[in-house]
Amino acid sequence: MKLGVVCFLVVCLGLAFAASTGALEKPEQKLADVIEDYVMSTYPEWIGYEIKVTLRHADKILESLREIDEEADIHVVSTYKNFKPVGNVIFPLIIDTGKSRKKVFARATVEVFKKIVIARRRIKRGEAISPEDLALEERDIAVIPQKYFEDINKVANTESKTTIPKNSTIFEWMIKEIPLVHRGEEVAILVTAPNLMVKTVGIALEDGYLGKGIKVKRQETNKTLEGLLVSSDEVEVRLK
Repeated sequence: MKLGVVCFLVVCLGLAFAASTGALEKPEQKLADVIEDYVMSTYPEWIGYEIKVTLRHADKILESLREIDEEADIHVVSTYKNFKPVGNVIFPLIIDTGKSRKKVFARATVEVFKKIVIARRRIKRGEAISPEDLALEERDIAVIPQKYFEDINKVANTESKTTIPKNSTIFEWMIKEIPLVHRGEEVAILVTAPNLMVKTVGIALEDGYLGKGIKVKRQETNKTLEGLLVSSDEVEVRLK
């Protein structure tokens, strides 16, 4: 038999053997997929988001995975009740080939990207926020508080409670409804009681919102009263 024919047969037999073993060809992708599936099962509300899994110092694990069958079962095992698979995490994994079963630990960084509302400019404390001040930008939400905004309309036309740096994620605690009356502004005070109605002038002692309670002070007596803001410049105080 000629040498060329022999080499051809050897190559064919090698390929056939490799195909029959079903060896794991892309262990890094397989491991990342296993971790991503676990993250989505833990946080089903994140299904459809971009989830990025970056393995760290996993050379030995990946090398061992290249020796197992494609059909081997690999899954994450929760080590404790409040295990959170986001950020920098060590994942305990079970690798079950059917013939052997072992536990390994894979270090990975898990990021979850989503478009959320950010500040396009520096917004000072007490400033009204307009739609032009805001933008949607993809950010890693995996380890930030779940009190960000996904809709610009929910932030626009509010007032900042603190200075918001440019490009910062905007959280609920940073903003508030724009007051109809600000603390220190002059308001008309309408005092009502059975068979009595008196109108005077006072100062708002706190920010006021339409239809909600507000404390005011009468200018001539400095007496503090509690009333209801009924318009942009009038507080009704009802006496019993």
